[in-house]
Amino acid sequence: MFRRDYFMRQIEQLTVTLHRILFHKDQLQIAEAQRLLEEASRHVLGLNVHSLYALSSKDILEFLTYQGSLDSGKALIVADLFREQGDLYVTSGEPEEAYAYHLKSLELLFELYNLDDEDQTEIRQESCPRIEAVIERLSGWFIPAPIKLSLFAFYESRGRYSKAEDVLFHYIEDAGEKESVLQEAIMFYKRLLAKDEKDLQAGNFTAEEAVTGLEQLKQKYHAEENPSV
Repeated sequence: MFRRDYFMRQIEQLTVTLHRILFHKDQLQIAEAQRLLEEASRHVLGLNVHSLYALSSKDILEFLTYQGSLDSGKALIVADLFREQGDLYVTSGEPEEAYAYHLKSLELLFELYNLDDEDQTEIRQESCPRIEAVIERLSGWFIPAPIKLSLFAFYESRGRYSKAEDVLFHYIEDAGEKESVLQEAIMFYKRLLAKDEKDLQAGNFTAEEAVTGLEQLKQKYHAEENPSV
């Protein structure tokens, strides 16, 4: 209970700061919005947001781990700060920089979403809307293959099977028709076929589509194994 209360207080405190940043951004007071963002960033790790960006997502989580316990509230705050920095770059007309910070936010959110943590339920509840918000910001931009794979797993875990299949196809295009990639796709369809039809329909999918996708992949996989055929 203590950890959960602390977790929620961290989020609530940041929400107040983000509202202030949003106000100044809407008023096109970019310098003041940037100052507030830098102030919030230093409060989390003692580093400005650009120094945080230079760290890998795993390094950020390591910095926020004390005696084997991750401060997941602060980790979510860092992801929010990256998203807000990206939004400020959008407002100031710097799309490439915005893309980089939004992508970093998404990468960190997926690290958090997939954590095996005692607060996993709360972390996922807080991560999901953030992931959706950043995905929307990245619409039309290139998503690297490793993050596509995380996005595929995210959609499947949320029961959004049609979207998971769409991302999987794009991932296969990026990664190439390697044996391991095709096997992953085949296992996806097998997992779907083990589900109830109502669950599939809720994910905008059907058993018939899963059967068709599985057969097509098996044919392709067989061709890869036997290129002379």
